[in-house]
Amino acid sequence: MLILAGKKLKDLNEYTQMQNNEIKHLDISNNLLKSGKEFAYFQNLETLIIDNNYYFNLNDFPQLPQLVTLSANKNNFNNLEIFIEDCQTKFPKLTHLSLIKNPICPMFIGEEEYQTYRSTLIKQLRNLKNIDGVPVDPNEVDPNYFKQQKIQQQQQQQLNVILLFKQQKHDEAKGTIEFNQKYQKPGSKTVKQRSEGNRFVKNNQL
Repeated sequence: MLILAGKKLKDLNEYTQMQNNEIKHLDISNNLLKSGKEFAYFQNLETLIIDNNYYFNLNDFPQLPQLVTLSANKNNFNNLEIFIEDCQTKFPKLTHLSLIKNPICPMFIGEEEYQTYRSTLIKQLRNLKNIDGVPVDPNEVDPNYFKQQKIQQQQQQQLNVILLFKQQKHDEAKGTIEFNQKYQKPGSKTVKQRSEGNRFVKNNQL
């Protein structure tokens, strides 16, 4: 593993002279990098983290036949079609991909746009198991999948409301109110169990 995060690097020249064949995990996040040509010196990479740099395409990236995870959040990738084509030829084993906060990722733009984006990736990159940190469901390739999911969620919410209402009604019908002396207001009087109202009445008045 080689971690070069946050070093303000503009290139990797300093690290291309090393014995890099054994490096399987490379983190170069939070730098000033634009070119991927130097990854040719890291042919056995399985994980590549390039978050928060200035990459806008994969044109000069080499083939990385062992790459499984590519995290490219907060870059400038702006053409989804070309990006997918490059992934197909350069990263044949890619299963985990994250592109959050790139122009090609509409996660924060709209629900339908993001669903289309996910469906496109799943159709074209068959090995993907996780996109933007969310597991892939093979059913997502169906254009009606998300609509059906939304309908099911709404139906479940309605059912939950109905069940809650019925439970409240059941509790109201079942419940009783009992007097508890600890809730009595201070200074208030209660009726004694034994009446003494006639103790002040004389015998000849009875």
